[in-house]
Amino acid sequence: MTRQGTWLVLIAVTWYLAAMFRTAPLTVLLLSEIGLLVVMALVSLYFRHTLDASFSSETAFGEKERDCPCRIRLQASGRLPAGRPRLTLALSYPAQRGKSVQRFYGGAEARRETEVTFYVYPPYCGPLHIELRQILTWDYLFLFPSRRRKREHMTLMVLPPPRALNLSLRSFADVSGPRAQSDVSAPTDGASPETRDLREYRPGDSARSIHWKLSARTGDLWARDYEDEREERFTLSLDLSAEAPPRRGFRREVPADAPERRDAFYEVLSAIVLGLLRYRSAVRIDWRDGAQSRRWDVTDEKSRQAFFLRLYQSDPPTPGESDAPAPNDALSDFSLDSNLCWQRGVTPLWRFDASDVAREIAEKTFVI
Repeated sequence: MTRQGTWLVLIAVTWYLAAMFRTAPLTVLLLSEIGLLVVMALVSLYFRHTLDASFSSETAFGEKERDCPCRIRLQASGRLPAGRPRLTLALSYPAQRGKSVQRFYGGAEARRETEVTFYVYPPYCGPLHIELRQILTWDYLFLFPSRRRKREHMTLMVLPPPRALNLSLRSFADVSGPRAQSDVSAPTDGASPETRDLREYRPGDSARSIHWKLSARTGDLWARDYEDEREERFTLSLDLSAEAPPRRGFRREVPADAPERRDAFYEVLSAIVLGLLRYRSAVRIDWRDGAQSRRWDVTDEKSRQAFFLRLYQSDPPTPGESDAPAPNDALSDFSLDSNLCWQRGVTPLWRFDASDVAREIAEKTFVI
């Protein structure tokens, strides 16, 4: 029997006794029980209008398969402290069908703002969207629930675990280990370092590296690729063309295993980057964001987090809608596509199994 049913039975019994014996104490007890019932109903409505909630930040970072703390602010504008409000959250990944629901309880003091921490256990890498859908409040006797609908949003950026790929760089005879970033000689207005080749100018290149004579002659911007800079970093090109789901009529068909496939891609990408960083001081990553080409240099853990934050916010490539060239796999040291095919230049190195990438990363050694 529910609390409301128990309370009604108690009122009915008291009513019967008061009618049978017609005594003042029983009549006062009956009126007190009825009055308390009305007061608790009003208290529940009072909490509904005086208690509000919102996320403390729009974005938070976490790691896959670990409890990730997130915060919610509870604002109680009334004079009465709220008991145990229950908050309902809906969690989903961009390519996930349906949403999972999570509930937790908080508490708020009167006329104060209270931060409540809740934990999310994300099963996949990628941006996890969290929506605050409902605040459920009770009176002090937990007789009358009162619901307030909300539409607050935040994003938990779930990073891959920091597992590095086991690499053996036998084909790079000049690689003896990572060097400090300060050892890179920057181009100066006077003497320039030795250049290895020329390439098309990319957003983010220094203006000092532009080959002005050739650019003026051809009408396109060309940049010098300095040998000492190339020896300090690897280049990795990403092919995200398989990210865009195929259209069926006016709607896009999202595969049922899309979250698992993206999770495997992010884990493999992170492991490759961390493995390459053991031998060079930076990994330069090129990819297509919608109709634009993007570039990011990963040098440490902080820049790795910032890179995945930017990658998670990227749109599927649209090669037919832009004149910007797609990253050229042949000009990069390595490339990785959405089907988990890893290449060095145009030579395939390995195709990862999306259902078993954790074991491959942990146990296999790749000779490149």
